[in-house]
Amino acid sequence: MILVTGGTGLVGSHLLFHLTEKGEKVKAIYRNSSSIEEVKRLFRFYTEDADRLLERIQWIEAELSDYFALEEALRGVKQVYHSAAMVSFNPRESDKMLEVNTQGTAHLMNACLKCQVKKVCYVSSVASLGKSVDGRQIDEMVEWQPDDYRSAYSYSKFRAEMEVWRASKEGVPVVIVNPTVIIGPVNWLRSSGRLFYSIKRGMPFYRGGDGFCRCQRRGQGAGSVNGERGDERTLPPERRKSFL
Repeated sequence: MILVTGGTGLVGSHLLFHLTEKGEKVKAIYRNSSSIEEVKRLFRFYTEDADRLLERIQWIEAELSDYFALEEALRGVKQVYHSAAMVSFNPRESDKMLEVNTQGTAHLMNACLKCQVKKVCYVSSVASLGKSVDGRQIDEMVEWQPDDYRSAYSYSKFRAEMEVWRASKEGVPVVIVNPTVIIGPVNWLRSSGRLFYSIKRGMPFYRGGDGFCRCQRRGQGAGSVNGERGDERTLPPERRKSFL
């Protein structure tokens, strides 16, 4: 059994589609039941067989702040994809974001240890890595450094990674992926979909560069928990690439 946190988000919903299409039985955590309708729309966007795939998902209402709800959700689970996160650049929401992204991840990893989960894939962010030095491209070895220009989101994801690495030292094999901006089929009023909404309304945009990861029907990232190796980090390559 596999658990996906953030199952109603852009990354989580694509993970659910890929896993159910492979025949996996999946549990998915949600906070708002209305968001499940967005997942159903995504499945129907990709296939006419959506209803059959959706039947493989066991939906569980839980908050990352509720350790005991997470422990209950993990019963019988061997693999976890942790994609739930709060994204905000509003300074007034900094404390809430630290609570969700950092403390919530700590709760989840503690529950994974208690329930003897075999492997965890954590969807982090390129924001948790260090900055480019002398214009060179960053990689997994560039260490995060605090400074005045770091956002609260960056700080929360870095601290969340520390909780994941801490759990790896305590016995849970982990894989961390660090995508950039993730785009894909999504409600234009949610998540990165607002980029498309803003552009349609006339916002100027830059057409070049490779700073995006594309969510799509098939990809590689959903296999991250199946390998024998543990304690890995994966950074998107220079070319655009899907991690799902």
